[in-house]
Amino acid sequence: MKKLLAVCALALVAACGQQSTTEPTVPPTETQAPTIAIEIVEPWAGQTPGGVDVSAGYLTIRNRTETDDQLIAVSSPRAARAEIHEMSMDENNVMRMRPLTALTIPAGGEALLQPGGQHLMFFGVTQPFTVGEEIPVQLTFANAGVIDVNLQVRTGAMHGGDH
Repeated sequence: MKKLLAVCALALVAACGQQSTTEPTVPPTETQAPTIAIEIVEPWAGQTPGGVDVSAGYLTIRNRTETDDQLIAVSSPRAARAEIHEMSMDENNVMRMRPLTALTIPAGGEALLQPGGQHLMFFGVTQPFTVGEEIPVQLTFANAGVIDVNLQVRTGAMHGGDH
């Protein structure tokens, strides 16, 4: 019986001497703000006049990581279809617009989606985009995943009818 009590006492002492798993093993440091991998800057869209069911969206995408990422899809509940587009001048000085399957955002760099260049296109707009409202959009990236953004509708911007 003395041996059993001795073994129990040793087990109890050993258990009490172990460090708790809930206590940090490294002293806490100052709280750091999480790094944003992909940052969306100045998202906006052009207004659509009545009867026009196409619009364009613009923004700057900043990649804060050390790896290239790609914008691979766009969607909005306000349009039947959304695409990534690029406008360019051909050799006959004719402006051409074409869809892109993906848009690369270089590591530590940015992609500018602006009038006359790369931009978002919204087809089958269900209700005209009116000045002052926000259009919800989902941007899907190969690495960063889905990012929700609201595009502020502005006056005087190019819209689908100008393409």
